[in-house]
Amino acid sequence: MKPSSFALLASVAFALAAHAHTPLVSSTPANEASVPVPVKEIALQFGGDVRLTAVALADAAGVKKNVGDVPTALAAKFTLAIRDELAPGAYVATWRAVGADTHVISGEIRFTVTAAH
Repeated sequence: MKPSSFALLASVAFALAAHAHTPLVSSTPANEASVPVPVKEIALQFGGDVRLTAVALADAAGVKKNVGDVPTALAAKFTLAIRDELAPGAYVATWRAVGADTHVISGEIRFTVTAAH
């Protein structure tokens, strides 16, 4: 590879990395976690500021559970109250956000609520 080709390739790689979508770094409950009752909130931590636009929670049968209002401010961390009591079983939380790069990002967190010990 010629030095000028390497420089071009390196600058393209850097530009792509600089414009990467803002990832979800962690969540509580964590994806695929088993957590004991009671589960009172969902926390989402992103790799930078995003505008959270939607969060939904449903059980394995698809029955929606009531969660707190989605904040309107830009932030890297969000915590939403779960207003319904979650019985033991499987759940999926879905989320959608707009990153600083204006790209829409979305995902889901699957977790299982276990009976108290």
